[in-house]
Amino acid sequence: MRRRLDVSLRRQVPRTKVAVPGPPADLVSRPRLLAVLDRAAEAALVFVGAPAGFGKTVLLAEWARRRGRGAVAWLSADADDNDDRLFWSAVLEALGRCGRFPDGDPLRFLAVPESPSTDLAFLAELADALDTLSEPVVLVLDSAHEITSPEPWRGLRTLVRHQPAGLCLAVSSRREPPLPLGRARLADRLVEIGAERLRFTAGEAETLFAPPDPANPRDEVAPLVDRTGGWPAGLRLAAASASRHGSLWDFDTGRDSAALAYLTDEVLAPLSTAQRELLRTISVCDDVPAGLAPVLCGRADAEAMLHELSGPSVRAVDSGGTPPHRCVTPLLRTYLRAELQRRAPDRARSLHATAARWFAEHGRPASALPHSVHAGDPGQVGELLRAHAVSLFLAGEHQVLRLALAAVEDRRVAADPLAALISASLSLEAAETSAASLQLAWADAAWPDQPAAELTVLRQLAQSRLAQLDRTPAHAERAAEQIDEGTALDSLAAAHRAGALAIRGEREEARRSLEHLLAAAERLGQEFTVAHCLAALAEIACHDGDYPAMDRLARRVGTAQPRQDSPQSFQRAQAAALLAYGALVRGEPADCVTHAKRVGQLLGDAPARAARALRLLAETLRGAAEFELGGWHSGLRRMRRARRRLGTGRSCPARHAVLCAVLEHRAALRLGAAGQAKEAVRWAAPALAGSGEELLVRARTQLRLGRHHGASSVLRSLAEDEAPMTLPWAAVEATLVGVQAALAAGAPERAARLLDDALRAAEPAGIRFPFVFAPPDLVGFLTSRLGALGSGERFAGEILAVRRGLRTPPMPEPLTERERSVLRLLPTQRSIDEIAEDLTVSPNTVKTHVRGIYAKLAVRSRRDAVAIAQEHGLLDAEVPDFAG
Repeated sequence: MRRRLDVSLRRQVPRTKVAVPGPPADLVSRPRLLAVLDRAAEAALVFVGAPAGFGKTVLLAEWARRRGRGAVAWLSADADDNDDRLFWSAVLEALGRCGRFPDGDPLRFLAVPESPSTDLAFLAELADALDTLSEPVVLVLDSAHEITSPEPWRGLRTLVRHQPAGLCLAVSSRREPPLPLGRARLADRLVEIGAERLRFTAGEAETLFAPPDPANPRDEVAPLVDRTGGWPAGLRLAAASASRHGSLWDFDTGRDSAALAYLTDEVLAPLSTAQRELLRTISVCDDVPAGLAPVLCGRADAEAMLHELSGPSVRAVDSGGTPPHRCVTPLLRTYLRAELQRRAPDRARSLHATAARWFAEHGRPASALPHSVHAGDPGQVGELLRAHAVSLFLAGEHQVLRLALAAVEDRRVAADPLAALISASLSLEAAETSAASLQLAWADAAWPDQPAAELTVLRQLAQSRLAQLDRTPAHAERAAEQIDEGTALDSLAAAHRAGALAIRGEREEARRSLEHLLAAAERLGQEFTVAHCLAALAEIACHDGDYPAMDRLARRVGTAQPRQDSPQSFQRAQAAALLAYGALVRGEPADCVTHAKRVGQLLGDAPARAARALRLLAETLRGAAEFELGGWHSGLRRMRRARRRLGTGRSCPARHAVLCAVLEHRAALRLGAAGQAKEAVRWAAPALAGSGEELLVRARTQLRLGRHHGASSVLRSLAEDEAPMTLPWAAVEATLVGVQAALAAGAPERAARLLDDALRAAEPAGIRFPFVFAPPDLVGFLTSRLGALGSGERFAGEILAVRRGLRTPPMPEPLTERERSVLRLLPTQRSIDEIAEDLTVSPNTVKTHVRGIYAKLAVRSRRDAVAIAQEHGLLDAEVPDFAG
C-alpha cells in the first residue's frame, strides 16, 4: 500500500456527492424492484438503466438505506467526474465512508496517482483491499451518464475485470455504460432493471395518489397511468399539479407550467435542435404511421431520427404485423401540441390539414376526420362524412363521428338526411331519445324522393333502436322485423331481428343467429355490431341462468369498442349492469357496487325509458350489495329510493321489476321492515303475478312470521304447480327457504335433502348469493354437513370461504313495527304520555318500546336514538300504494 502521507494527493470531494440521498416526500416504496436488487449479493454488476424521470436514483437510494450505511458506498456522478483523479478520489472517499472499512484499513490511506485509470498498481491495490472484505460492499455509481470521458470508464472496466470478491458495482444511467455487461449477462452475474420494470404499476400509482391530499383524484389514476405510460416523473408531476390546482385539468391540457418546465429541461433539452423540431411537428398526430413523418416535416430522415429516440419522448407502437412505428408519448405530445397551438396556431392548422390529406389518401378516414376538424376545413369534413359515415359507425368510431358532426352547423346536419340519421343513431347509443327524435324529424324533412337503400335501412335501424329504448317490447319487435336487407348494414339489421326473436321467447334461435352474426362482424371489423351482438347474447345468457357465460360476454362488450371514448354508452351500461348482477350472484358484493356505480356514469342523465329502468336495476343491485356488506339501513334505503324514483313497476321490463322486488323484499324482511317488504311486492305485483317468485316471497313472509308449516306448504305449491321462475337463481333461494322451514319444523333429514338439492342446482352456474348471505342458522347447518355433502362438498367449501372473507358485521336485531311507530314520534319532542295517547297504548308500554329501541340501536338517550335513526333512514314515512 502507498504510505499514509500520500493521502494528500487525493482531490477534495464534496460530502453531498458521497452521501445517500434522502427519500422524497412522496416516496412510493417498490418492494417488487427492491426484491430484484436484493438478488445482487452474488452478482458482480447491477445496472439500472432508463431515461430521465424513471426513478433510478430514488430506487437505488431506498435500496441503499435498507441495506444499511456499512454495506453501501454512494457516489453521485456529475460532469466533474470526467476528471480522472477527481473521479477516483470520490470513489475512495465513498468507500472510506462505508462501514466495511475500519479506521486503520489501508484503503483509507490509498493515494490517487496522476492517471489512476491507467495505473495498474493503483487499481490492483484497490482490488486487493476489496478482496480482503469478509462481506461485499455495494458501490453505487448514480447518474453515470454524466461521465463522458473514456478514462474513468477504462479504470472501472479494469477493476470489474479483476472481479474483486468484496465489490458489487451498481450503476444507474440514462444509457448503457461502457462496461462488460454482455459478459456479465452470459455469466449470470448481472442484475438489470430497465425502463419497462421501472414504470409504475396501477397499484404503485394509487399509493402516490393516496390521501391525505383530497385533491388527488384516485378514480382517475388508472387512465393517468395509461396516458403517462407509467412514467414515474409524469405521475409525480400529475400529483403535484392536482395538489396545486385542485384537479388534473391543467396537467391534462398542457397548461401546467411546472410540468412544462420539467419536460423542457429533462426530456427536450438533451435532444438536438432537429430532434426537438421533429417532435413538435409530429405532435399534432396521435398516431404517426410509416411514411407520415417525412411528409409533415419535409425531412427524408425523419423516421430514422424517430428510431433513435425513446423513453419519455417517443414510444414504439405495434402496427399489427408490420414493424412497429413510433410516435410522441401522450404526455409530451399534449404539452408540445398545446405550445404549438399557443405560439403558432396557423402552423398547427396547416400541419393538421397535411395530416388529414395523408390519412384520407391512405384509406384511414377515422384518422383523417379529426385532423380535418382541427384544420378548420368543414368542406373536407362533409366530404369524408358522406363517403365514410356508415362504415365508421359500424366500426365503432362513434367519438370521431361526434367530433366531426359537432364541427358541422346544425342547419347543415338538418339539411342532410345521412348526417341527421348518423346523429340520431349516435344519440340513441347514448340513450338520448329526445335528441334522436328531433334528428329523425330532420331526416324525414330532408328525405329525398329516391333514397339510396343504405339510407332507408339506416332510418329503419334508428327507428328500431328508438322503439327498444323508449317504447314497449311489442313496438320494438315490430320495428326490428321491418328492417330491409341488401346493404352494408345487413349484419346490424340482422342483429336487431335476432333481438326481436329473443323478445318473443325464441332464445335458442336468437342465440344461434347472434353467434353467426358475431363471427361475421368480427371478420369485417364492425366493432359496433360486435358489441351489439355480445350485449344481446349476454342478456340471453342472463335470462337462461348461465351466469358464467353472461359475465364473459358482458366483459367483452367493454372491450369490443376500444376507441369509444364517449362518456355515455347505453350498451356499456347494460354490460356493467350485468356484471354487477353476476358479481352479486357469485357473492361478491364489493365488485357489484363497483360495476353498479359504473352504470350511472355511463348513462348520465339520459331520459330514455330503458335508461331509467337500467338505473333502477343498478341502484337496486348496489343497495343489495351494500346491505350484504353491512350497510343494512343505507342499502335498504337506496333500494326504496330507486324504486320510488321510477314510479310504477310497469315502467320497467317485467324481469327487472321481479328482480328488484325480490331483492328488496329479502333485505327488508331480514331487517324487520315488514312495511317496506309489502310495498316492494305491491309495486311489482303485475310482474310477479303467477310467477315462482310470487310464491317465494309468500314463503319467506310465512317463515319470518314463524309459520314454518305455512312456508313449507307454499313451497310445495311451487313444486307441484311448476310456476315458472323468472330469475333462475331464485329457485335455489326457494329451496334454501325450504331448508330453513324444515329445520324450524325439526325435520333435519328433509333439510339435508333440500340442502343437497340446492347445492347441486347452484354449482354449475356459480350461484353463491343465497348461501353466502344466508341467515346464521342455515350457515350453521351447512357447516355441520361438511363431510357428508358428496359432490357438493367442494362448492360448499367455496361458499364458506367467500363468506369468511367478507367479514360482514352481525346484523342488528330488527325493530318491531310498534317500536318503529314509537321511534317515528321521538323527534317530535312529545312526552311519553303524549306518545302513548297518540298510539292508544299505556305509557308503560311506550317505555318498554323505548328501552327496546335504545338496546337495538346501541344508544342511551333519546337524542342519540333520533340521530342514529336519521342516519339510517328509519324515520322515513311510509309511502302510499302505487296505482296499478
